[in-house]
Amino acid sequence: MKWRHKKFTFMVIRDANSSVMRFQLSALILVIGSILALVLLAVSITAIMLYRGNTSQIGQLKQKLATATGDYEQTIDAKNEHIDELQSNLIDLSQQAKAINERMKDITSLESQLKNMVGIKTGDTASTKKTDSQSPQDSAEDADGNEQFAMDGGTGGEDLPVTHEEMDRLTDETKNFFLTLGERIELMKPELELTKDAVAKQQKLIAVTPTIWPTDSRRITSTFGIRRDPFTNRATNHAGLDIGGDIGDPIYAAADGTVIEAGRSASHGNNVMIAHANGIRTHYSHMSKITAKIGDKVRKGDIIGEVGSTGRSTGPHLHYEVLINGEHVDPAPYLKASRRSQ
Repeated sequence: MKWRHKKFTFMVIRDANSSVMRFQLSALILVIGSILALVLLAVSITAIMLYRGNTSQIGQLKQKLATATGDYEQTIDAKNEHIDELQSNLIDLSQQAKAINERMKDITSLESQLKNMVGIKTGDTASTKKTDSQSPQDSAEDADGNEQFAMDGGTGGEDLPVTHEEMDRLTDETKNFFLTLGERIELMKPELELTKDAVAKQQKLIAVTPTIWPTDSRRITSTFGIRRDPFTNRATNHAGLDIGGDIGDPIYAAADGTVIEAGRSASHGNNVMIAHANGIRTHYSHMSKITAKIGDKVRKGDIIGEVGSTGRSTGPHLHYEVLINGEHVDPAPYLKASRRSQ
C-alpha cells in the first residue's frame, strides 16, 4: 500500500523571530502513534474507572470493617461484664459455702454441748470429722481457729487483680464443697438422730432420777451417816439429810414417780414416799401438811406437802431420804439443781 510511504511534514513555529522547525513522519508512524495514543487513553480511562470503583469498594469495606469492629468490641465488653458478674457471683457463692460450713460446725458444737449437758460422752464421729473440714477461702488463721471476719464489718486494703489460676482454684474448691455437702449432711443425719434418741433417753432417766433439791432452802442441819441422836445423845445412824426451813415452806417431788405412801407415823410424822424408776425411792418426813395421796403420779418439781415439825423432830425441817433397792444412800450427791433449773 502506497499510503504507508507517504510523508507528512510538520512545522513548529515558536514565535515570529524564531526559525521554523520541520520534521517528517510517515503515514504508518502516524497511524501507529494514533493507535497507541487511543490505547493509552483507553487504558487510562479504564484505570481511572477501576480506581474509582476500587476506592468506593475500599470505602465500603472500611465502613463494614469499622462496623464489625464496633460490634466485636461491644460483644467483648458484654462478655467481660458477664465474666465479671460470674466472678462476683462465684465469690458470693464461695462466701455462702463458708457460711454454711460455719453453721455446720456450730451444729456439731451444739450437739457436743448437748451431749455434755446430759452426760453423754462425745467421740470423734464421722459427721464431726466431715463438718470440721474447711470450706473454700478458709484462711490459715481460720484453720488455726484464730481469726474470723464478719461480712457486715469495715473492709479495706489494696485491690489486686485476680489471676485465672486463682479463679480456677476458687471454682474447683466451691464446686467440690457443694458436691460433698449432700454427703456430709447425710452423714450428720444418723449421728443427730442417735444424739436425739440418747438425749431423749437421758431426759427420761433424769426425769425419774431425784436430782433437784426438795425444798427452796439449802440449809442442811444434819448430814447422812453416823451422828449423835438429838434426843438420847447416843451414836445413831442418820438415814437421810435434814434440811432446815420454816413451817409451811413447799416440799417438791425430787423426780417423776408414783406416791406409794402418804400418812403419819410416830418417828417420821406426816410423811410421803415416792417410787421412781430403777428401784429408786425418795422419802419426805416431818411435814406439817401432805398435799399428795397414794397412787398420785407426780412430776419432778410438783408440790407434795409443806415443811413442818411433826413426829420425832426438834424443829421445822424436812428429813429427806433416798433409797436404792431398799438401801439408804447419801442424798447429797443427788442434790444437783433447783426446781427452776432442772
